[in-house]
Amino acid sequence: MKKMSEGRGMSDKNGELGPSTFTSLVLSLSSTAWIALGKIADPVTGKINMDLKGAKFSIDTLIMLRDKTKGNLTDDEQKLLNGVIADLQANYAETVFSAKREEKKAESSKNTQEDAEEDAKEKKESGDKDGTKSKKNVEKKKEDINEEKQEEKSRKKVDENVENENEK
Repeated sequence: MKKMSEGRGMSDKNGELGPSTFTSLVLSLSSTAWIALGKIADPVTGKINMDLKGAKFSIDTLIMLRDKTKGNLTDDEQKLLNGVIADLQANYAETVFSAKREEKKAESSKNTQEDAEEDAKEKKESGDKDGTKSKKNVEKKKEDINEEKQEEKSRKKVDENVENENEK
């Protein structure tokens, strides 16, 4: 009788299926997460797509697998699983952070253009010929942007601390 671990697994270059192993399961889930993060192309379509919910699901599945197999893995299997999870979590966090940063940039750019149009309108209506009022508005907006950057740094630091605590 065959052991479960000797079943059919991932195919090699010749299309032959090798044995199903814990390592092949971890690498399969890992590959799914990397594809969902948009870090590698989908092997079927050849396209790079981002599916953060799918990536999170794959990462959570790996974490669940680690929790459920605790004490039943070899040292190599444990190291592989922990390393894969750590790499994926770091890349997930960076991808989410970058996506939010891009959203903020787009929103900021939109707001800056709207603010410039509003400033021009206010200047025209108020008769502010020397631009003194507009300069004050620009300075205020710079202060607001600096405050937002400081808040973002603080949030990132908190996220890093939480992640470090989760790893312990």
